[in-house]
Amino acid sequence: MTALTWVLIIVGLLIVTACGFRVHRVGGPSREVTTALPVAAVLALPGLLTDEAPAAAWGLWGATSIAAALTWAVADTLRDIPNRTAGKARRTS
Repeated sequence: MTALTWVLIIVGLLIVTACGFRVHRVGGPSREVTTALPVAAVLALPGLLTDEAPAAAWGLWGATSIAAALTWAVADTLRDIPNRTAGKARRTS
C-alpha cells in the first residue's frame, strides 16, 4: 500500500502542474481545471489514512493540496481581471 500511496502523491503533483500550465496558457479557469484540482488535492488521502505513511508522504501530500489551492486562487483571480484589450477601439484605415 505504501507504493500505491507514493504513486498517488506523484500523480497528484503531476495533475497540479498540468493544471498550472493550463491556467497560465488560458488565463483563467476552465472546466478541466475546476474538476482536476480538487481530485488532485485528495487523491492520495485514502492511502495515507489506511496505511502508516511516513511523515514525508504526509508533507508531500500537504504541499500538493496547498499547490492545488493556490492554482485555483490564481485561476480565479485571472478570471476577475478585466481584459486590457477589450476596451480599446481599433483604428480602421
